[in-house]
Amino acid sequence: MLIWFDAVTSKEPLLFNGIAKELEKEGHEVIFTCRDYDYVVSLFKLLGRDVKTLGKHGGGTLYGKLIAGTKRIELLANYIHSLNKMPDYHISFGCPESTRVGFGLGIPVININDSPHAWAVGKLTLPLSKYLVYSDCIIPEKWIKLGATPEQLKPYKGIDEVAWTLDFQPSETVLEQLGLSKNDHFIVGRPEESNAAYMLNDKLAGRTKLDEILSDIFEYYDGLAIIFPRYESQKKQLLKQFKDNVIIPPKAVDTLSLYYYADICITGGATMAREAAAIGTPGISYFPRKLDVLDYIESIGIPLYNKHTIEDAKKTCKDLLTKRYDKNALREKSQNILRELESPVDAIRKLIA
Repeated sequence: MLIWFDAVTSKEPLLFNGIAKELEKEGHEVIFTCRDYDYVVSLFKLLGRDVKTLGKHGGGTLYGKLIAGTKRIELLANYIHSLNKMPDYHISFGCPESTRVGFGLGIPVININDSPHAWAVGKLTLPLSKYLVYSDCIIPEKWIKLGATPEQLKPYKGIDEVAWTLDFQPSETVLEQLGLSKNDHFIVGRPEESNAAYMLNDKLAGRTKLDEILSDIFEYYDGLAIIFPRYESQKKQLLKQFKDNVIIPPKAVDTLSLYYYADICITGGATMAREAAAIGTPGISYFPRKLDVLDYIESIGIPLYNKHTIEDAKKTCKDLLTKRYDKNALREKSQNILRELESPVDAIRKLIA
């Protein structure tokens, strides 16, 4: 079978590469498309994957998102229609554009999703999907409200990160690339997704909440911050405010190894904190709302800290950075927990068998 993956955020190259490697072992062919956004394209290059880049992010307005999405549908449709062989399945992480193209061209769509709070994405993708693969820590009713049917729902007993963090082995190469050594102290950070549709009413006039948290951290922490901004405006603000205290990689790097050597990871989203915690480095998310999967990960003993206010996030960072914790013990504990969980690969294998 030919399986088409489409990636629109920086989480997806890692997730889809992990799934694709398992499917390739079973004799399936894979192709990848993506949009020009954030570190997505350079992540595919880092993974050694060929990818067709089509379309771009629509920015911070609903009108911009609508127009960019409309244009991307046409680009994707033309590309997939031009292939010598039509894909047998399309796998997406809740992408409205590629889901629409898959449905329109008669390609069964498997959507992976762990974010029922992103209601617009759910309403645009679930009715057009053949299957929805999701962690069973999310109750079915949340998907039904967004347009899914019981027949579509394919839960698995785990989290996405199992697909690419289980039995991870670090490399010091990423430290050399950034001018660091394993004896250096640093944290990894990522600002909130200020242009997401569900965050458009929570603007900070070009600044991010991470700026405030870093200002507090640097009052007591004698180390660096490796930051992965989402937008050029965030990058400019971080460099202006923190100067030589921050390093901003110009392209994708081996973030898993970076987390391994870091003291903590803090993000206004979820993915980086989840990845770091999965390999045993404390991850702090200051996403302002409760999220099912984050609560679940924290509840099973992986070192993820869900802090919904900036003051709570600051306090947790200070506790972790000023008190000693056993890194090796956390790594072993997290990996042992992951081994007891399922991966989305397990569900997808059954669907395309």
